[in-house]
Amino acid sequence: MKALQTYFKKRKSALNLLLKKKPLSYTVETFHELRVEIKKIKALFELITFCSKKLKKKETFKPFKMIFRVAGEVRELQLEQIILEKEPTYYLLRKYHKRLKRLETKSVKKFFTIVNKHLIKKLKEKYPKIITVLTKISSKKAHRYINKIRNKTRKLISKDAYKKNQIHEFRKRLKVYQYNDKIFDLDDQNKLIPDKTFLLNMLGEWHDYHVILIHLKRFISTKKTNPNEKKQLKSIKVAITSKSKILHERINALLPISKLHNTEIQLNSD
Repeated sequence: MKALQTYFKKRKSALNLLLKKKPLSYTVETFHELRVEIKKIKALFELITFCSKKLKKKETFKPFKMIFRVAGEVRELQLEQIILEKEPTYYLLRKYHKRLKRLETKSVKKFFTIVNKHLIKKLKEKYPKIITVLTKISSKKAHRYINKIRNKTRKLISKDAYKKNQIHEFRKRLKVYQYNDKIFDLDDQNKLIPDKTFLLNMLGEWHDYHVILIHLKRFISTKKTNPNEKKQLKSIKVAITSKSKILHERINALLPISKLHNTEIQLNSD
């Protein structure tokens, strides 16, 4: 199917461009863009495996997955620093700040050790196989897949509330629908979710807080943390927990989305 081939080639070009960058030119945004491109390819793989049995998903996606995982380790540490720097008392946490910087440096080094020429070569070897499978997928099967995930997503967004341990999975499913639905550029009336919504931004922000809280709890519990810094960390943990709780309430207040088709919502987060 031509539309699928075109879409994948765009993702391939964008990913190759990012991977060609020299280590010193990598920024916070580079790691973010890298993960977004792989998320889009992963979503496409879901469509492919629905439409064809000729692609070994686990084996083919392996190099993509490795890059995504190690880039994620860097990304989490960078996001934590960005978010915590907004807290008024963060400047007092010199030891924790140094720890995050040290861990980031270590993770970046690990990233470039794993994402080397050999892995990138293995990645590029997968491209022709993927394109070959895409050429054989019919429009009928592809649209059957879209209808299926649309129905599944409709059920997800019609729920009145989500528990904390369900939110991240909910976000991932919405992302898969968002990425794959855009491939076909359907008319607005066929869109399941309106074009303007802050829901995915809120879901992403909630997940960032969730990851930070895990890190903070881990560091607070270590014996190496001195009493004064532990006190400051606990104070920041309370503030982040409060923000997380408010976001959780706001997310559930937006549900079910099916009732919001006539309101202005924005769905533009990657």
